[in-house]
Amino acid sequence: MPEATFNHDIVIINSAQLDQYWSPQALKPVMLNKRPDWLPKGAGKGEYYQTIASNGNEVSKTLISSTPEGWMTQALLNKMPKQQFKPTAQNDKRLPVKVKLEFEVKRMN
Repeated sequence: MPEATFNHDIVIINSAQLDQYWSPQALKPVMLNKRPDWLPKGAGKGEYYQTIASNGNEVSKTLISSTPEGWMTQALLNKMPKQQFKPTAQNDKRLPVKVKLEFEVKRMN
């Protein structure tokens, strides 16, 4: 993955604003034979910050919290695949952002 570049100060946004700045690049679907090693066992939910650089590279993910406590860890979050983003038409200056994201994994029956 190319190195991250920053051409402006990082703008802090909420998840509802992300589509005004960046959209994830389409990934080719991959069929998994087993549960990914970065996905915790059982059900849970959490929040993390994701930083996206001016060139669309994901720079970091920082865990804020998870429920139940300790269900998701920073080490597991670091193992998640990195995403690439492309700027939206409104983000012609390619402003880097830090966005708070939420996730939930439900137990399958």
